[in-house]
Amino acid sequence: MLQIIIGLFVFCVILFFYLHVHFHLKTSNDLEIYEIEQASKDKMEEICDLRQPVLFDCDEDTEKITRTTSQSYLLDNYPIFEVKIRESSLNKNEVDNENLFLPLPLHIATKLFREDKNAAYYSEGNSDFLAETGAQKNMSYNDEFLRPFLVSNCNYDILMGSSGVVTPLRYEINYRNYFLVTQGSLKVKLVPPKSARYLYPVKDYENLEFRSQINPWNPQPKFRADFDKVKCLEIVLTPGKFLFIPSYWWYSFKFDENTSVSSFKYRTYMNNIAISPHIFMYALQNQNVEHKIAKQIDIKGLNQGQKNGETTNISELAVLSEAKGEGEAKGEGEAKSGEVTSISELIVNKDGFIANETTNINELTNANIIGENELINANQFVSAI
Repeated sequence: MLQIIIGLFVFCVILFFYLHVHFHLKTSNDLEIYEIEQASKDKMEEICDLRQPVLFDCDEDTEKITRTTSQSYLLDNYPIFEVKIRESSLNKNEVDNENLFLPLPLHIATKLFREDKNAAYYSEGNSDFLAETGAQKNMSYNDEFLRPFLVSNCNYDILMGSSGVVTPLRYEINYRNYFLVTQGSLKVKLVPPKSARYLYPVKDYENLEFRSQINPWNPQPKFRADFDKVKCLEIVLTPGKFLFIPSYWWYSFKFDENTSVSSFKYRTYMNNIAISPHIFMYALQNQNVEHKIAKQIDIKGLNQGQKNGETTNISELAVLSEAKGEGEAKGEGEAKSGEVTSISELIVNKDGFIANETTNINELTNANIIGENELINANQFVSAI
């Protein structure tokens, strides 16, 4: 009798977990976007559980989030705090994730976005920025309508970028994923989960990101035949509009000028159990990866620079370049001001201002160094204000 009771108990526990895991892993593939107006909390949860994209307006509480997390508000109040800059994978092959993000002060990042004519840079993964500035509290205090029941993890983020820049086509594994446009205009392209076999997915467990190699806005020639089989949804979001993107739905953003987006991602306890294989792989991968926080510095070069009266402050060594070739280093490398086309041109002096003139690293590759490698100190070609 006792064995029967234990057997029934074990069966019920397994059935309980199976039903919940199955619920969190199920998807929907209908090419439809639902739009609702003034729905209640229960109604909102019911609609989101249909696993279809949902478009809705913010309420009074979330309007506060729109005001306090816009790019202009953050720039006026927290200009010196650092945000993470990422180069679009369409302009760079992101095989090596070592330098996926580069931290820059917000006022410098804004200048980069404004003067970037190649639509190459955007910012995301700014949870540290939100925590340091206190903006995260404004989001957590006013997102009660968005939070699912039995929530365990809340992840907030701010996204912004250059005009015309696009994010990778990717999907999320979180239970709830909301995006709120706080400034500007945002184009969104959505792809249902069933099309994954045509998208050449890449599972990046170092960053827990699941992205495609294809540019959905302008497919590469080698992927065009497969991408033509994919059916997409495209919408435009304006300030005050929320978009719910279900888990496993692929999405890509295209930023307009001066556009910022607030991101809200939630997990429940059962959601964590359902995606535990991914979480385990993420933890295992990060245990086996050594991150280099800063570039390696040649100590001999620093000592030599100190003897010559040059600075050895690491913060002033903004750019280190290895010189090769035969002697044309002197006289070349006149500073060029104006349009910023590379992050390497955003060199900051010790007072936190951008140098008006910088020298392109490519112009320094003709220096005459024979027999040994030499690191050029940044203050040899940075003109400080």
